[in-house]
Amino acid sequence: MGSNDGLLGSTPIDVGSALFSLHDPHRGFERAFNRYYERDHMYAAALLAPFTISGQRWVATRELKALRRPDVGPFGPVTAGSYLTMFWIQAQHLASQQQWVSEQMRSLVEAGRTFGERSVQTATAYDLVGTYRRDPDGVPPFMALDHRYPGCAWLIVERSPAVTIEAFSSHLLDELLPKSFASTPVALATTFTPRPKEPWWPAAAPEVEGVGQRLAITAFIEDDPRAVWDDVFVPLVGAIDASGHGRTLFAAPFIPTKPGTDTYVDQLW
Repeated sequence: MGSNDGLLGSTPIDVGSALFSLHDPHRGFERAFNRYYERDHMYAAALLAPFTISGQRWVATRELKALRRPDVGPFGPVTAGSYLTMFWIQAQHLASQQQWVSEQMRSLVEAGRTFGERSVQTATAYDLVGTYRRDPDGVPPFMALDHRYPGCAWLIVERSPAVTIEAFSSHLLDELLPKSFASTPVALATTFTPRPKEPWWPAAAPEVEGVGQRLAITAFIEDDPRAVWDDVFVPLVGAIDASGHGRTLFAAPFIPTKPGTDTYVDQLW
């Protein structure tokens, strides 16, 4: 299905785009959703696609959701969204990856391999803007999902009207993130900006807001995010909001799921 655009050849492996999906199972369907997404959808609709480098699922238990900021986010109530899935896509090959996925999704729908008992907070493609690396020879960004960090923080931030997205991203990558993450367990942070909703995406998927205005920051943590939330991320949120460059719409800690198990399905609410 779809075209592979040939082999990579001498092109370096490097993340250029990402897919971020934030979902909630309907209450009473937590275990069924976890198994559907992990044991079918994640592979059949993404990981098997050409130019998908890697993927990882994260979960926010009720304890982690209580740490989120601010009280109302861009996806409705700040507690909405229990499972965050990330896929890294090879640079300059998003179109080929998405072509394969669109064809595969039609086949999955026809086969009845969907799951209606869930809500979708967001699910769309993003373009890489830049990365922060604490250690010059640390984990390469394209290997971040395979490294299996103990935690991550996912932030959605929005530029001020008078500030360009380029100036906002530069302020974050050159000033705020290095200042906030130096000498902390945050080893790596990626920043992406959302793309418009693809024409083939299901009608149930939300429209993409914030194109050209928002950034998604994923901070990869070498520790449980609860251990550093108050000391690292609460001050970072305050610094972004006080900078005059932008504001924080959503800041949430996550921990990895445990593939092949139903761990955490009873801790979401």
